[in-house]
Amino acid sequence: MTLLSASYAPPGPEFMDRVSVAAWVETGLLGPECHVLLAPARPRLAESVEHYRPGLLGIARGLGLGRPDEPYRLGLGLLLIQGIASLDYGHPAATLNVPYPPPWYPIAQRQGRVHVAVGLARRELGGGLVAVHEYLAGAAQAGELLTGMTAWRRRTPLGWLRAH
Repeated sequence: MTLLSASYAPPGPEFMDRVSVAAWVETGLLGPECHVLLAPARPRLAESVEHYRPGLLGIARGLGLGRPDEPYRLGLGLLLIQGIASLDYGHPAATLNVPYPPPWYPIAQRQGRVHVAVGLARRELGGGLVAVHEYLAGAAQAGELLTGMTAWRRRTPLGWLRAH
């Protein structure tokens, strides 16, 4: 079982613009399932995707994610309040907002959980769900993907209420 090192601390709000977030719904064995993919955003001029790796690993650690071939993990990091979806990844003052397509939010509320994947390789935007699945397969094969599930955290962190 993968244990992410404590040296990967959850990044603060200054890191959030370096994360690309994709959310979608697809049909699973028991009906619709909500998914979220976090990957490095397009690097800034003086940075590389490798520069984003510690922050992404800190998010994965905070959500309790592991390698795709390990037993699936369940954490309590999903916040759903008044139409806002956010991931609580363990930072005391920051969460990661999830922009979502129309059916995603009510399904996440009803099921109380979403699948989360953190990819460490850069992902080109566009291409729809086919491109997302190709990215997930490639990142998993390269050992650059962490996955799990996060459940709806019914108690809202005080810091999150102040920020929103």
